[in-house]
Amino acid sequence: MDENQPLLNIVNVSKSFPGVRALNKVNMTLISGEVHALVGENGAGKSTLVKIISGAYAPDEGSIDIGDKSFRSLNPYQARLNGIATVYQEQQLVPWLSVAENIFLGMEPRTRWGSIDFPTMKQEAEERIRSYGLSIQPTELVAALSVAARQEVAILKVLARNKAKVLLLDEPTASLTGSQVDFLFSLIHQLQQQGIGILYISHYLDEVLEISQRITVLRNGQGVGTFQKGDLNKETLIEKMAGHKLDFSTVIKKPVGEKILELKEISCYNILQNVNLSLHNEEILGILGGNDSGCHELIRLLAGLIPFSQGKMFLRGETYSPTSIYDALEKGLFFIPENMRKEGLVLPLSLAKNITLSNLKEVLTQGFIHLKKEGNQAQNLVKALKIVTPSVKTEVQYLSGGNQRKVLFAKALFADAQIWLLEEPTQGVDVEARQEIHRLLFDIKSKQKSILLVSSDLEELITVADRIIILRRGQIVEEIADSSSTSPKELLQAMLGG
Repeated sequence: MDENQPLLNIVNVSKSFPGVRALNKVNMTLISGEVHALVGENGAGKSTLVKIISGAYAPDEGSIDIGDKSFRSLNPYQARLNGIATVYQEQQLVPWLSVAENIFLGMEPRTRWGSIDFPTMKQEAEERIRSYGLSIQPTELVAALSVAARQEVAILKVLARNKAKVLLLDEPTASLTGSQVDFLFSLIHQLQQQGIGILYISHYLDEVLEISQRITVLRNGQGVGTFQKGDLNKETLIEKMAGHKLDFSTVIKKPVGEKILELKEISCYNILQNVNLSLHNEEILGILGGNDSGCHELIRLLAGLIPFSQGKMFLRGETYSPTSIYDALEKGLFFIPENMRKEGLVLPLSLAKNITLSNLKEVLTQGFIHLKKEGNQAQNLVKALKIVTPSVKTEVQYLSGGNQRKVLFAKALFADAQIWLLEEPTQGVDVEARQEIHRLLFDIKSKQKSILLVSSDLEELITVADRIIILRRGQIVEEIADSSSTSPKELLQAMLGG
């Protein structure tokens, strides 16, 4: 291969999912010995691009060039065979096996009788570990290792599987401390010296500017451009990620209602750490953070889906410790998940049955569902929320994404929930549906309800929320008391540690 030829060349790659254009004619190159960062807001298309390069997804159009070979698409085996190695944020390790067993899993050295040659495997693992100056022991169980050491094992594992030319690192420092990050960077530098090209995906911009030579920015599935590190600082990089400032005309007053929900020193194992927050009546509280921030864990904790390990929660002044999503619902909290098709709706059931599932006692007569009552209740909510459907008997799976989202809102209204827990409420919907949902949130708020909104959409948070709380690595790092006084750029900077 020509030494001037890129290791990896992404040419006009596009990918769509139902209702979403995830990537649109994205171009990028990676050269030998380079750390090339890929950045963008949540939903920009970073993960989709990584999955295309690693063979998990096939692009709709474009090509992936590896050296002098061009591929319309790759499968995982082809990607590995051609030198693509991927370390995902969720490490694919077996905790009850040793370091050596994980590194060589599925490709263990064998004795002449066909059994695993453990002494040879231990020796080869030790040689690999020492060659990178690592301190882990080949006989240690992965379960006993620190998060940083597990990350090292994950990298050694993918490198052992083939002669990697390209290493994809997806949020590699998400769970690491400062000193652990430094140690990982020293390993990356060693890989660079071996000529390995590294695609580094991260939302920690200080780290990106430290470790990378070039940076490609994605925004809304499109390539903004590729830039030399020396041509950027954190501020200019954030500007390219966030895009232009928008003029937000909607100003929402600060909450004046009484405190309805309070969290004191809440921790959730290694995810959330000493979180304190309050939610007031007639308030929309926005929650913002990156992939490892704990935002989604926080809202699911409130919904009774995951437990907390320490701290106290109070609902209307009384101790609140939900044991399930049904327990939370009984206490007036209704959860609308991001993945509504898998977690929020029963797709083969009718619109009417999906709505009334949240409060069945309202449509029961002598222990049986009263079909006319069920239909009438559903029809009233369909009319109120302007749900586009041929009939309340239509199966929910045949509705558009925006109307499916409205069905979940109808469920919450039918349950007469006091507190709405929303996770990415406008994800995957068109502009018109988005506006309708925002209008609905204001309407809900005006009816003595409260909303806790987790969203990666900066403009949405500014438009809808009264206050915004920013989480980073499980901790609240900033509170913006008046969301109307901030901008997408400022929000992004606060989220990324600017």
